Amino acid sequence: MPASALLALILVLAANEITKAIRWGYLLRSSNLPIRLMDGATTYLASQAASALPGGAMLGARLAEEHGNIKMRQAVSSFVALGVSDFFAPGFIAIIAIFLTGQRPLQVVMPILTISIGFAGYFVFRSVRIATWLSRLLTRWRLTRRFVPQEEDFWEHTALLMRRDVMFGAVAFSVVSTMLSASILWLVANAMVERNISYGDGVYAHTFSLVARQVIPIPGGIGISDASLAGVLNFIGIGLARATFIALAYRTVNLIFRTFLGLLVLIARYPYLIVGPLRVFSDESEPVEAPADEEPPSRIPRKRHAVRLPRRHPGKLPRDSATHEVARHLPH
Repeated sequence: MPASALLALILVLAANEITKAIRWGYLLRSSNLPIRLMDGATTYLASQAASALPGGAMLGARLAEEHGNIKMRQAVSSFVALGVSDFFAPGFIAIIAIFLTGQRPLQVVMPILTISIGFAGYFVFRSVRIATWLSRLLTRWRLTRRFVPQEEDFWEHTALLMRRDVMFGAVAFSVVSTMLSASILWLVANAMVERNISYGDGVYAHTFSLVARQVIPIPGGIGISDASLAGVLNFIGIGLARATFIALAYRTVNLIFRTFLGLLVLIARYPYLIVGPLRVFSDESEPVEAPADEEPPSRIPRKRHAVRLPRRHPGKLPRDSATHEVARHLPH
């Protein structure tokens, strides 16, 4: 890859992650959680350190607890808005790309299906009554019971995110992120093929693979997204072998960049979660004499030493079981 194309790739990768981070912070604030936009963005960026793991995105909700009186389940409600917005943006862009690149009109069936799923999720999560009825229905089966959230505040914050203005903003962020991701694919593909593909073909290949991933939900999109991307690239004339390498290179570049960026932010912003001293209270004790009419205690605990918060900790918070009391950070 030429140096100019490599620099452009790095800049687009960084712009895409910053856009997603701002979107995450925007959703956290829109759900009335007491967190700054910058803090919300850093929680997303730091969570990318676990992007290679299934469910690693949940680290962002956990890190949101470090910035105030926030419960993890309240931050998890923002993932619902993310999922709904990601059904709309790739579907609309895929429909436009299908017609602009002269593809078969029958292909719009799959994007329309994803948009319909997005509308269904929007109306279900917008109403607390419908969501409660659906959760009760899912609790009847053992297979689905474990995935149903029981906390009322989760549904309340999710309903707040389903407001029309909030969803328009989330979809707008998703559109920008989708176009940046398509630009990444376009840069990677043109660096690996002799005949450069057009930007419209890159957008079509990327969005159609996203649509296929959403219709067939697989954790992390492993297999479905890569296979569909390779198939679409082969369909536009790149060749199956080269298209497979492009799909693997695209996933690898994204994964490596997100992981290293997440590690840097995690170490710089939340070092006490990684390298904080492990404080274990001693169980040593001294025997004492007890009155004859009472059962003699064998040991009494020694006086505990004062706990020092780790470096660059957000600060002491009220002692509440739902917030960050000092004892919560002892294992770190």
